[in-house]
Amino acid sequence: MKKSVMKITVPCLCAALVLTGMGGAYSALASGSESAAPLPAVSRAAAAADAAAPVKDETVYVLAGSDGGVEKVIVSDWLKNTAGSAALAGPAGLAGLENVKGNESAALQDGAVVWDAQGRDIYCQGVSDGALPVEMRISYTLDGKTVTAGELAGKSGHVVIRFDYVNRQYREVELDGRMERIYVPFAMLTGMVLDNDVFTNVEISSGRIYSDGSRTVAAGIAFPGLQESLDLDSGKLEIPDSVEVRADVTDFRLAETFTIADGSFFSDLDTGKLDDAGDLSGSLRELADAMDQLMDGSDQLRDGLSELLERSGQLAGGIDQLAEGADGLCQGTDELKEGAGALHTGAEELKEGAGTLGLGVQQLDEGAKALDQGLETLAAQNDTLNGGAQKVFETLLASAESQLRAAGGEVPALTAENYAQVLDGVSASLKGTPAGKQVAGLKASLDSYSAFCQGLAGYTAGVAQAAEGAAGLADGTARLQAGADELRAGAGQLSAGAGALREGAVQLADGAAQLRGGLVQLQSGVPALTGGITQLRDGAGELSGGLREFDEKGIQKLVDAVDGDLAGLTDRIRAVADAAGSYTSFSGNGGAEDQVKFVYRTQAIKEN
Repeated sequence: MKKSVMKITVPCLCAALVLTGMGGAYSALASGSESAAPLPAVSRAAAAADAAAPVKDETVYVLAGSDGGVEKVIVSDWLKNTAGSAALAGPAGLAGLENVKGNESAALQDGAVVWDAQGRDIYCQGVSDGALPVEMRISYTLDGKTVTAGELAGKSGHVVIRFDYVNRQYREVELDGRMERIYVPFAMLTGMVLDNDVFTNVEISSGRIYSDGSRTVAAGIAFPGLQESLDLDSGKLEIPDSVEVRADVTDFRLAETFTIADGSFFSDLDTGKLDDAGDLSGSLRELADAMDQLMDGSDQLRDGLSELLERSGQLAGGIDQLAEGADGLCQGTDELKEGAGALHTGAEELKEGAGTLGLGVQQLDEGAKALDQGLETLAAQNDTLNGGAQKVFETLLASAESQLRAAGGEVPALTAENYAQVLDGVSASLKGTPAGKQVAGLKASLDSYSAFCQGLAGYTAGVAQAAEGAAGLADGTARLQAGADELRAGAGQLSAGAGALREGAVQLADGAAQLRGGLVQLQSGVPALTGGITQLRDGAGELSGGLREFDEKGIQKLVDAVDGDLAGLTDRIRAVADAAGSYTSFSGNGGAEDQVKFVYRTQAIKEN
């Protein structure tokens, strides 16, 4: 919520203060007067018609001293004659009431002010001695010592100007079985124009600094009473109730400062969208539980890949042994071809070599089947892993979207494709503020999980590819084992009959050469296999670490921020929105469509 309000108000503060607030204040000063003639009193019978209730847009100009003390309050009302009525009821209780934009007259009618509007809008102005809803106090320090505005004029050093706002406007509301004080959520927007020849190294506690090279505009924002109304732990989320401007100054002087107080920021909040707070709270708990399970699964995956890597070393050793046996086979067949005298010896060596070959092929086949089964098991989990990760990501995006919208932020539906652009836009509008940092932190958490999803997709694709390769290896070893069986049978026949030995020896030599070539290829593929498994294992380790970091910096922080009482927070947000909607007039008789804002102007500070 703090992020959304900051996003809406801070970027517009400078223009609102300098262009609208200042110009309006000076206009009020120029036209405001307590010397206007008193209104004539007329009877109801003399009135043209019953006065209609207009829609009132009210601006209250507060002329204050350099310490924030109130010196004069001017109320300017725009009575919008939406129905085109002949007579309009205006605010009573204002001294020196006058028409500032037309010639329409007003009279007292049974204690009420009635304007002879004749279908037109009325722009009137008067002076009030009523109590303001927000008290503003300004204090100054020079090099750490408290000073008055008069003492500060013309001095040089490090200056701190502090604006404290005391919210006096609240409602008593029953929440969770007890009465709570809910303040009207006034946004206090304070701005000042600083001469760069006087002010350098300007900083502001909650707001932004703008400079054109010759002047610097310090624009700050605070929400007095909102922290208490929402009952938020300031250690987790702090809403400012004051503004501090810090700077190094030379020959201190300061032009008038302007502060706008507006309590309408929360009045348009759609509290109906907060009804699913219970579901969201449950989803957060489920998300935390799912993260625990996902981290456990990543640990198991890493351990399984470590074991697979160890076994791949055994597989490589078996292949090396098989290759050595194939070399012996080739040598034996060559000797067999050279002479019939070595027929018996060569046949025995061939039988022995064929036995060794069969054993090696059997070991290779068993290893290939185990590898195939293991990778098939891993591949079977691919859809579950990818689907689970995507569901978690969608839940995170929905949660972030709900928080921004619940706070009044206008954001589109967040998706994996657009969230970065949306949050970058929000963060850019809040650059340099605590709210901006929080938006940037939320985006960083989503970026981390997005990267994880992409890494997981790459991992599952690798597992699927490895599973296909393992299946082909298993088929090849099966065929190889069948060939070894035939080789043993041929060796038996060779030892039994010398007549077919030479022809068989030639065939055997050719087959042995092919076998040796195949084993060489198999040997050359072993490093790639073990390297791939190593990468999978290392990737699983990084995945496990990344999940833990994401859980600590993202999920747990998100859960802690609401402290398990999201429903209670939404009840307070509704109460704050209701309080905002209930305060629509300072001069009295405010309607549901009326609106009111306050402009505080302080005196300039300069040497006499």
